[in-house]
Amino acid sequence: MAKRFEENMGDDAMRAATGRGHAEWHDLLDSAGARAWTHAETARWLTDEQSVAAWWAQGITVGYEQARKGRVPGQRADGTFNTQKAKTIPGTRLEALAAVGEALTARYGAPHGQNLTAAMPVMRWRLPDGTRLSAAAGPENASGAPITITCEKLPDQAAADEAKQAITDLLEEVARG
Repeated sequence: MAKRFEENMGDDAMRAATGRGHAEWHDLLDSAGARAWTHAETARWLTDEQSVAAWWAQGITVGYEQARKGRVPGQRADGTFNTQKAKTIPGTRLEALAAVGEALTARYGAPHGQNLTAAMPVMRWRLPDGTRLSAAAGPENASGAPITITCEKLPDQAAADEAKQAITDLLEEVARG
C-alpha cells in the first residue's frame, strides 16, 4: 500500500527545499483558497506565485490534497490508482521486453502500440475496462534487462493491489522461463 506523502518526505527536507514545512504549506494553501482549486491550479499557483520548483510543487499539492481533500495515498489527481512492478528478465532489453510482451499479449490481446526504438522501449495496451497497461525495458545489466509493467486508471486501491499481484506473478513466471 502506498504511503502518505508526508511519510515519504520529511518535514525537515521539505523545509530545506522549499522554505516551509508541510503544515505551513497546508495553512498557506488554505488561506489562498486552494480547497476549491484543481490539482493543476494548486501546483501552478505554487510555481507561479510562490516560486516553488515544479517537482516540489507537485509534492506539496499531493500532500495538501491528502491532508485536506481526502485524496488517499496512491490515488492520482483524477481519482484513479496506478501500480507498477519491475523485474530483471534474462536477455537483451528487446528480448526481455518481447518475452514479457508475449505473456501480456496471451492474457490481454495484442498491444495497441509500441515503440521499440525509444530510449526506453515500450509496449502499451488499452484494456476493455478502461485500464491501461504498459511494459518498458530499462538498460541491460549482467543479469538481463529490467522490465517495468505499469497498470494505470485502476478504480480503487483494491484493484491496484490485485493488479500489482498479477503483474508480479507474470514477471516471476517470465523470469523463470
